[in-house]
Amino acid sequence: MQRIVNNTLNVITGLPVNTKLFSVFAAFITPLSDVIHVVLALLIADMVTSVYYQMKVAAEKAEHGKRFRASLMIIESGKLRRTLEKMFFYVFMLTLFYAFDVYVLKIKPIDESSIYTFSITNLAAVLISLVELTSISANVSKITGNPVFDKIVKVFSKKAEKKFDIDKEDTI
Repeated sequence: MQRIVNNTLNVITGLPVNTKLFSVFAAFITPLSDVIHVVLALLIADMVTSVYYQMKVAAEKAEHGKRFRASLMIIESGKLRRTLEKMFFYVFMLTLFYAFDVYVLKIKPIDESSIYTFSITNLAAVLISLVELTSISANVSKITGNPVFDKIVKVFSKKAEKKFDIDKEDTI
C-alpha cells in the first residue's frame, strides 16, 4: 500500500503546473457536474431546434432544386460562437455562484439536505434552465406549427408569478 501511495505522489509531482491547476478546478466543480450537464444539454437542444427551424424556413423559401443547399447556408459560425459563449459563461457563473454559496453562505447547494435552502447556485440553475426550456418550446412550436408548448410555458409562467408573487415591474 505504501508503494502505491509513493508511486501516485511521484506521478502527481511530475505533472505540469497547468495540469495540476486543471485538476484542482475539476475537483472543485465536481459537485456541480449534474447541473452543468443539464444546462449544457439544454443549450445543445436549443441550438439544434433553432438551427432546424431556420433550415426549415430557408428550405421553404428556396427554389425547388436548391432547397438542401439553401437550408445549409443558414449555419453561421457567429451564431455557433454565441452558443459556445453562452456555454462558457453559464458554467463560469454557476461555478462562481457555487463558490459564493460554499465559502460565503456556508451551504452546499447541490446537497440533498440543503436543496430547499436559499442557494444562489440553485436559483441560477433553475432560471437558466427555464430560459432555455422556453426557447426550446418556442422553437418546437414553430417547427410543428402547434402552439401547445407556448401555451404550457405561458400557463407555467402565470402559476409561477402567482406562487412567488412576481410583479411585471420586478422582472428584467
